[in-house]
Amino acid sequence: MSININEKLISLFRKEVNIEFFSEKFKNVNGKNHWNIICSAMDWITLAAEGLPSINVNPKGFGYNHLDTLNLMQYIITIDVMVDSINQLFRVIDGIKKDKDLPLANDRTIFKQTKVSDFNYFKHIRAVFSTHPVNLTSVDGVPNNEGERFYASWVAKNSLDGDYYVYLYSNNPEKDEQIPFDIKIKDLNLYAEKRYKLLEILIEKVKKIKDDHINRYKQTPIPVLENPLEQLEVLYEENKNRFGYRYGYVEEINHIYTQLTINADSISATNFEGIVLEYKSYLKSLIPIILDGLQNMKKDRYVYFDMLFWNGYEFEKIYQYFNYGVHALGEKYLTTLAKLETFPAILVTTQDIQFKRLIVDAFLYKEFKKSGKLISYQEIIKPKNT
Repeated sequence: MSININEKLISLFRKEVNIEFFSEKFKNVNGKNHWNIICSAMDWITLAAEGLPSINVNPKGFGYNHLDTLNLMQYIITIDVMVDSINQLFRVIDGIKKDKDLPLANDRTIFKQTKVSDFNYFKHIRAVFSTHPVNLTSVDGVPNNEGERFYASWVAKNSLDGDYYVYLYSNNPEKDEQIPFDIKIKDLNLYAEKRYKLLEILIEKVKKIKDDHINRYKQTPIPVLENPLEQLEVLYEENKNRFGYRYGYVEEINHIYTQLTINADSISATNFEGIVLEYKSYLKSLIPIILDGLQNMKKDRYVYFDMLFWNGYEFEKIYQYFNYGVHALGEKYLTTLAKLETFPAILVTTQDIQFKRLIVDAFLYKEFKKSGKLISYQEIIKPKNT
């Protein structure tokens, strides 16, 4: 009687949608954030997949037991939330507008009755056994338009036909009969399992969205410009369309653009001018690599690592200072570095953090080219202290 739900299926779906461009694509659909719906639905489906097998709804003995009833209520509501979450995914991913167009909306294969769909019959089960037992509009899921209301007794176990049952009473004074209504746990499980497996269809739809997106942009040429700054501006927009605002090569594009636009006139006519120019030339050489990655819709190379030429704790703190603007220890290490004759005097006096970074980056690039290995902080300051 145990429910058969494989937790790996929702994990696989989550993996498929957590790709770089997918969240950006659904964050604004006609003014609505559908990505938030997807995230919420995934969380509740995961909860249901992990939790349903742990809820004990196997009926033991006969008659009423409040703990068994509460477990049954929890079980039914959890199935309902899971099914509703899956339907929400179809609405936002597949663009389904009407409930009648949802998968299995008209299926009648589980509950062995012909008056309403399994979906609507389950809603009636939910009302009777958990959410509205004292305010029912029907005895069998078929809407009652005559104003008659029904009320359920407490839940008991093991009727002749079902695992759990109630008696329904009418508000009509002329009707004093008790109408039995029962359910089988096996049917609830089959209903949940069949709808949970709809995730397989959703996974294929997500894959198709991904493939269509990739193929579309692979076939869309990116303009090639001679001016590196103009090229970077084009690449930024292309990255936004292809991978989103936060993914792809956005970090690399922003960093290169910032470094290339820094005014280095204050170190002109010094030996450091050539070092900075050589470094900027290197940054420009990375632009075609980024363009190629965007054109081919791949991010198999983290170009940002090609702009880091250091290792060690001290430089880690210095670069935290560069990145966040505030880091007392990183600033202290940088001040010590700036006082070395190796660096131009302006590194001590300037308040422009990006300019400071340009100088340090350019120096580290020069040393990296010379030695062929990443540079540590101690390697730079040690010769001056001996």
